[in-house]
Order: sequence, then structure tokens, then C-alpha cells
Amino acid sequence: MATFFLRNCLRYSSPVNGRLAISRLPQISQFHNTSFRFQQQEESFINNSQFTGYIPINQLDISYCTSSGPGGQNVNRNFTKVTVKLHLPTAKWIPDDIKDRITELHKNSINKDGYWLIRSDKTRQQLLNVADCMDKLRCYIAEAAKPPNLEPSFETLEKQRQDRERASIRRLEMKKQRSIFKAQKRMEF
Repeated sequence: MATFFLRNCLRYSSPVNGRLAISRLPQISQFHNTSFRFQQQEESFINNSQFTGYIPINQLDISYCTSSGPGGQNVNRNFTKVTVKLHLPTAKWIPDDIKDRITELHKNSINKDGYWLIRSDKTRQQLLNVADCMDKLRCYIAEAAKPPNLEPSFETLEKQRQDRERASIRRLEMKKQRSIFKAQKRMEF
């Protein structure tokens, strides 16, 4: 997802003094587009029972604030930190079982109103932080969509224990054989 945002950044960038100056407004308004085509696409993804990777931007609340960390006065002037809020109970494009798994995995980042907060201040550019938040959101949902790891059965654990025991006995026998071989070599002199 980040590469998609970067490609669009470069498409709308213009060279200024030998450097690329990225105009932020065309890209952000481009992703907040709620045209009829996007609404049809969103409805087709809602009817699906699995997460397909599509995130409807119009259901996210994206806010910006000043970032912390290094950067001098630039940190105090520019709103580069991005917070994406997603209201989980009303997100129809996420299946219910995945929502339950998300609340289990990310309970510390979900507030009492049901909003899931995802923040990013990784870079000093607002657009790249938006891309990072979207990538995090997509990865977290995909992670929650995977089935949980099941614990192995008693028979499997017992077989693993027996294999370890046999391997340690074999290792000790080889050490003993090597010791006898070295002792015989010393006696030959």
C-alpha cells in the first residue's frame, strides 16, 4: 500500500530547487473521493464474507497533529503525525468474526466508544504517514483474518518428547564412542 501512495506522490510532485516538492492536497482529496463508482465497489466488498484488502476511506476518520521527536522547529509547525480512527461496530466491510479477533488482539488501541486508533509519525511527511497507517490497518486486519494457531494434541507432544529423548541418547553414545577412540589413540604411542 505504501508503494501505491508513493507512486501517487511522485505523480503529483514538481521539482523545486532540484528537490521534489510534494503537494499534499490533490492526493488526500483523491483518496477521500466518495463517487458512485467507489460506493458500488464498497457494496460489493461488504457482501463478501472475507476481508479482501479493500478499505473504504469514507468510513475512516483521518486527523493530523504535530509530531514528537527530532526535527527541530519543523516538528512544532507541521502537522505530520497521522491518527486514523475506525469505528469497529459500524464497519460493515469487516466480517464479525474478524472484528472479534481484532478486539482481542488490539484491545489496548480501542477506546471505550469502539473507535480503533492507529497512529503513525514514522516519517516527516504527512502523506507517507497516512500510507503507513493504511498499511498498518490492512496488515492488522489480515493478521486477524488468519485462523488462530491451535495447540498440539497430547500425542504430538509425547512424540516430540520421545524424539528429543532418543536424540539425546544418540548424542551421548556418539560422545562415548569418540572418547573411547581418542583413548585408544593415546595408548598406541
